[in-house]
Amino acid sequence: MAEICSYAGLKGVETEKLLLPCPDGIHFHPSANTAPDARMDVVALDMWRKMQLAHMDVRIFHANSPSYIDTPLDQLYRRNEASKKQSYGKRVREVEGGAFSPLVMNTAGGIAIEFEKVLKTLSHRISTRTGEPYSEVMAHLRTRLRFSLLRSCLIALRGNRRKIAITSLTNTELVT
Repeated sequence: MAEICSYAGLKGVETEKLLLPCPDGIHFHPSANTAPDARMDVVALDMWRKMQLAHMDVRIFHANSPSYIDTPLDQLYRRNEASKKQSYGKRVREVEGGAFSPLVMNTAGGIAIEFEKVLKTLSHRISTRTGEPYSEVMAHLRTRLRFSLLRSCLIALRGNRRKIAITSLTNTELVT
């Protein structure tokens, strides 16, 4: 997502940005994340307003899990968005002074309303910047997100299979 934000021309894009510590005077919801080491998945400048940081945190859920089987999909999206907003919304608004957008999607590739707004904004920026048709840019972003989701699911299931590169051979003897 950070690459897409950078390509859209957003400034100051960071991943895994550490949030400022919570001051004592502000009261948060009991389920809010007030940990001193809380992080945002993606932070970008100038997304919604000039000189305002947009904080984005990703949540992926599996809609076909046994605990969700009787719940309609739109309700699952709303519930997961509300949970993310409850955890980070007030902290981002009052402590960080920015905007918060939960990026909620399910493992089948569907996305929630807030995520759709973020994608539309980024697609419009890229389309305006490059001159490509908006529909093609949006299709490309959705495809890219789904492949990233697929890669994440595969890594979660089977682990990372990249070979570790040895950069230096110190204190090692080669036997021929």
